[in-house]
Amino acid sequence: MLKTQTPQVSNKSKVNQATTLKGSPIDVTKPPKREAEEEVIEVFDEAGGIKKGSFLGNLLIRAAILAFINLVGVAGIIYFDRSIAKKAIEVKNLRSEQIGLSNQNSEVIRNSIEQYQKKGEVLAQVFPNDAGLVDFANELDRIRKEGKIVGFTFVAEEAVKDKTGSLGIPVLIEIKGTWAEIDTDLRKIQALPFLLRAIQVEAGPALEEGQIDFTFGGFLYVGKDFRKN
Repeated sequence: MLKTQTPQVSNKSKVNQATTLKGSPIDVTKPPKREAEEEVIEVFDEAGGIKKGSFLGNLLIRAAILAFINLVGVAGIIYFDRSIAKKAIEVKNLRSEQIGLSNQNSEVIRNSIEQYQKKGEVLAQVFPNDAGLVDFANELDRIRKEGKIVGFTFVAEEAVKDKTGSLGIPVLIEIKGTWAEIDTDLRKIQALPFLLRAIQVEAGPALEEGQIDFTFGGFLYVGKDFRKN
C-alpha cells in the first residue's frame, strides 16, 4: 500500500512567507467615509455654483422661503375666498328665507287687520252713533207696522253709563197682543244688529180679552263718541 505524505513546511519557510507578505505594496486600508452633505457641497463647489455661507446662497434660500410662504398664503386666500363665497350663498339663502317669512308675516298681519276692520265695522253698527240711533228707531217702527208694538221711547236725551261704565240709551218698548205675538216681536227686536240689554220687564192682562200688555225696558249701548242732538 502506497502512503501519501503531506510535504512539511519548515518554520523558516513560514517566516520567509510572512516577511514577503508584510513587505507587499498592496494597501488594503479603506478610505474614510465622507458625509453625504460634504459630497453635495463639493459638487456645487466644483461646478462653481452656490457655496455654503455665501451672500448669494443666503439670498436664494430666503427667496425660496418667501416663495413657499407666498404659495401657502395664496392657497389660504383661495380657500377663504371659496369659504366666504359659500358663506355668502348661505347668508343669501337665509336672508331669502327671512324675507319669505317676513312676507308671510306681513300677509298674516294684513289679513288680521282686514278682519279687525270688518269686526270694527260690525262693532260700529252694534254701538251706534247719532245716525245709528235713528236707524234703530226706524227698525222698531218697521216692526211696529208689521207686528204688535204699540210704541217706544228713549227715556234719556243723552247717553248714560251703566254699572260697567259703558255708554247707552235707556229704551222703553210697549207691546200688546197674545203671548205668541209678543214673542214674535221680541225675537225680531233681538235680531236687530244692535246690542240691547234687557233691564226690566212687566206684563199684565189688557182690557181686551186674551190680550197682554207687555212693557220692555232695555239699555241700548252706543259708541263712546255718541252725542244725542
